[in-house]
Amino acid sequence: MVFLQEVIRQIYFLMSAFFGLLLLRALFKRTTRTSLVYDIVYAYAIIPFLLRALHIR
Repeated sequence: MVFLQEVIRQIYFLMSAFFGLLLLRALFKRTTRTSLVYDIVYAYAIIPFLLRALHIR
C-alpha cells in the first residue's frame, strides 16, 4: 500500500511538471496577446505547477 501511494505521488509530481512545462512553452511561443498583462497571468498560472514539480509545495 505504501509503495502504491509513493507511485501515485510520483505520477502526480510528473504530471505537474509536464503541465508546468506546457504552460512555460506557451508563454514563450505566443504570437498573439503578447502584452505584459498576459505575461503576468501566465506566470501566475505556472507558479503552482513549478512549485509542485520542485517538491516545494
